[in-house]
Amino acid sequence: MDKVKTRKQGNAVMVTLAKKFNIPEGQEFYITKEVDGTISLIPKVQDYFEGVTAGAFIDDEEDSLAENFRTVGNELDE
Repeated sequence: MDKVKTRKQGNAVMVTLAKKFNIPEGQEFYITKEVDGTISLIPKVQDYFEGVTAGAFIDDEEDSLAENFRTVGNELDE
């Protein structure tokens, strides 16, 4: 397990991540801190739907299956 040490830079506390983690410069993360002090960095992913034209993700066959789906019992209770 790797170990890092924080350092102060201006009004912020910084943590340096090793090159072996292959994190590109400028990568954005969401950061959370749990009650037990665990800090998680979750990479912000590109918006897959940015710039998509209307209808680009429509599959007529799957749409037809979804539109005609009817429950007959307790399928949704499981």
